[in-house]
Amino acid sequence: MIASFLSSCRQPAVLEYGEDPISLKAGEYSFEIRAGRLVFEAWGDSRCVSRRIISVECMTTGLLDASVQRFGGKQGKITFLDLERPQSAHRASLGTKQTFAEKFRRMLSRQFPGWEISSLSTSLDLRRSFSSSFPRARLSRGNQTIAAVACPSREQESTLLTYALLWYEYVRGRAEANTRLSAALFLPEGTGALTAHRLRWLTGAGSSFTLFLFNEHGAAGEVDPQDLGNLETRVSSRYLAHPAVACQTGDVSGPPRSFADRFSPVPTFPEQWFETVVRSNLNAIDPDLIPNPVHSQVLSFAAQDRDLIDLVGITQSGRLVVLELKASEDIHLPLQSLDYWMRIRWHAERNELQHLFPRVHLNGRAPKLLLVAPAMSFHPACVSILRYFSPEIEVERVGVNTEWQKRFQIVLRLQGADVPVSHRSSESCLKV
Repeated sequence: MIASFLSSCRQPAVLEYGEDPISLKAGEYSFEIRAGRLVFEAWGDSRCVSRRIISVECMTTGLLDASVQRFGGKQGKITFLDLERPQSAHRASLGTKQTFAEKFRRMLSRQFPGWEISSLSTSLDLRRSFSSSFPRARLSRGNQTIAAVACPSREQESTLLTYALLWYEYVRGRAEANTRLSAALFLPEGTGALTAHRLRWLTGAGSSFTLFLFNEHGAAGEVDPQDLGNLETRVSSRYLAHPAVACQTGDVSGPPRSFADRFSPVPTFPEQWFETVVRSNLNAIDPDLIPNPVHSQVLSFAAQDRDLIDLVGITQSGRLVVLELKASEDIHLPLQSLDYWMRIRWHAERNELQHLFPRVHLNGRAPKLLLVAPAMSFHPACVSILRYFSPEIEVERVGVNTEWQKRFQIVLRLQGADVPVSHRSSESCLKV
């Protein structure tokens, strides 16, 4: 059965839980009968594997699962698959996640000797908004507990902290009263600056979270967040008062397009359309906002994608207001808006934004943050994330009606992590 399956594969490979797939190239694997037992061996570029195959569990297009006996008699499972078939893509992806989870387990064992890893999972949990991309673990020793989360790649750092906070909140909600809870985040080398900067503005989390960086071999070490460097952003050159206003947070390129250039008379994308409508109804969102000027994309970001529309305005009294707009549900809205807020605050403290509002003097107060979206599109997890925001960040959620394209109306206005009055009797249900 196995020989017939492999002969039909265009790109055969073998996958074992906790390891990377090994391509089965001609001359680099073998099957032998030894003392009446079927033995499979393969030797890849980085490792070799030898397993006794006990039985074939199932065979479908592109996949064959087999029970095996490992060294020492321990039983397990391997999967033969055709990497060129779409049917195997999910299994290969799952195998990659499981491989990283096992690497994470080894990192935890080395970093926390004497601690018990009471749970480690990569399962998707939609009810609690846990992602399958970030393995999460709970470690315990006496009355101490650690909620640990790992980031598998550099590209995923921007979404790590959302899920880490939800896991931390979940573990905290189930810990005993005398438990000393902390958290550990494991990130790839070359990352961590964004996470460290965010944690400084998260009350109760910044002092409880420890950062570790790991290399490609899985060797990890604790790092001081102060040593992780600065965020890279600059005021777009179109708005600079001086030719080269550079900040500690870095340098980025040229001017954004003007509002007229960015949008056609009838914007075709929901986010652009939503910005157009919001701009036309700024007085309803905040009566203290000066309707003109309101600037879009004031800052340019380096090495980070943003799918939010951000506006910066000013009140009659000279306070900056950051508006983050999202036309659809996004669990990362709070932390992505924090990214923009903390950068605007940094530039404002250095008087690099006064030229945007020449008729009103900036009063020096920390910017106000408005999260504007259709009321039904605020992800339930946003409440849990906003609970950690520093009191210095005055944040308000402004919800608009679902048919905002036809008639714009404010239907929800909440401060910070507040919940609607109709939900307060069951607020505990909102906690992750």
